[in-house]
Amino acid sequence: MKFLFGIIFVLACVLGGFVLHHGNLAALFVPTEYLIIGGCLLGGMIIKNPPSVLKRSMGEIFALIKGTSIRKRHYLELLQMLYELLQLSRKEGVLALESHVNDPKASSVFGKFPSFMRNHEAVHFTCDTLKLFVAGVMDGLDDLMERDLEVLHHEEMEPADALNAAADSLPAIGIVAAVLGIILTMSAIDEGAASVGRKVAGALVGTFLGVFVAYGFVGPMAGAVRNNAEERSRYLQCIRHVLAAGVTGMNPALAVEMGRRSIYGVDRPSFEELESTLKGGNKA
Repeated sequence: MKFLFGIIFVLACVLGGFVLHHGNLAALFVPTEYLIIGGCLLGGMIIKNPPSVLKRSMGEIFALIKGTSIRKRHYLELLQMLYELLQLSRKEGVLALESHVNDPKASSVFGKFPSFMRNHEAVHFTCDTLKLFVAGVMDGLDDLMERDLEVLHHEEMEPADALNAAADSLPAIGIVAAVLGIILTMSAIDEGAASVGRKVAGALVGTFLGVFVAYGFVGPMAGAVRNNAEERSRYLQCIRHVLAAGVTGMNPALAVEMGRRSIYGVDRPSFEELESTLKGGNKA
């Protein structure tokens, strides 16, 4: 909803201001300018980016429309789940985790936490790490998680980088459309002032569109995609901190506290909230 509200707000302010200045909205509808700018933008993105990045960029845009984000309740679920896994390992031995990490969809632990299960990267990251723990690999496990997260973070940023590059190119593409419009204007200079005026206005629409779409939509969209990627990275970092502490034999309650303190303040559960959640989970 925030994304759609932002788009509507930008359109209302810019177009509303234009109308209040006695502008005619029909003057902004020049299909050829839209075709030139839109075609050049999409073509440039296709040339620059591999298909996987284009596909993920579209997915990120749809995610913005849906308004998916990671909040305090998701972190509470995550910390409770990790606590239960570490408690299971502590009480029944490391091998008790094997069935859960090999088939997380059938796991009685993972199945209680739907927000975690919907985060496929987090599921794979957690299970792959715990598989090594079950196999007896503990030395260098934190370094391995750190390397994995570096690769995932770089991959997560590719759609944002693609959209940011598109935003940077749009003002120049608008100039290209405007220059083409001026060429048409100059070739029709003998048609009279009214005709030349309409063609110049159409050419300037290209410049307007390039700057407006770049700074009003695509640039902010790239920033929002980057913020979402950062959110997902922080979520994975929380998992890393808990597992890095837990596999060394640290008390599960202290291990999840390590994870809690890695969460940004705006989404961090309080000590009391986490304690209440863990006690509630134990009673269940």
